[in-house]
Amino acid sequence: MPRLASHHKSQHLFEHWSEVQQRLAAARHVALFLDFDGTLAHLRSRPADARLGESTRALLRRLARLPSITLCIISGRRRADLQKRVNVRRAIYLGLHGWERDTGARSAIAARELLAPARRLLNKRLSDLPHIWVGDKGPCFEVHYNGATGATIRNARAIIRDVLRPLKKEARVLHGRKVWEVLPREIEGKGTAVRALLAEFPRPVLPIYIGDDTSDESAFQALHDGITVRVGRPRRTRAHFELRNPEEVSSFLQRVEAEVE
Repeated sequence: MPRLASHHKSQHLFEHWSEVQQRLAAARHVALFLDFDGTLAHLRSRPADARLGESTRALLRRLARLPSITLCIISGRRRADLQKRVNVRRAIYLGLHGWERDTGARSAIAARELLAPARRLLNKRLSDLPHIWVGDKGPCFEVHYNGATGATIRNARAIIRDVLRPLKKEARVLHGRKVWEVLPREIEGKGTAVRALLAEFPRPVLPIYIGDDTSDESAFQALHDGITVRVGRPRRTRAHFELRNPEEVSSFLQRVEAEVE
């Protein structure tokens, strides 16, 4: 596959299955990286409402038991929440875009103290805006705007910029689907996380990464020599391929299971 330096329009994975099948057949080991919300489980307006289907969980458990696959679940969620929702033994869980690892979460005390005043202020200043709410994730936080009007979103964005202006050297905003995520700059993102984890695996290894959000684009770029898949409606992306929804992701994972077992 060619190295991708910029965004392009991806192609549906099942239309290129023979190419993927050849790479799976040639691989000694597969590192399977999966996002959660919008990839394994359908997106919900409230993240607490997201659920993993039992058939998908059973499929993930079978994949995790295969000696030629290392299953990694990576998400913007806290690692403990992610592990509880997926509930698959032998999987590697990476929370907060890879900042929280199985080997122990990095110290979040400084980050929590850094962003807590901004979160409290935004909670207060955004409280009157309909369909805008702030979610706390320990060392970082989110501002959700699912269901808000364009004018309300613009108003909220202006308030966020105003509140975060004094923290521009210490914090950054990650744009997701109907959410702004406010992170300490030391949380570098999924691309850095998957590259670091992949370096720990024995070579050769074929990385497969499936995700649906803008936060996954850095991982698509980092794993340009692997199989990268964006989930959702077609748009420009750094991923090689696309799948439409979690049901198609499940179908793909079943094909992977059949090829590597």
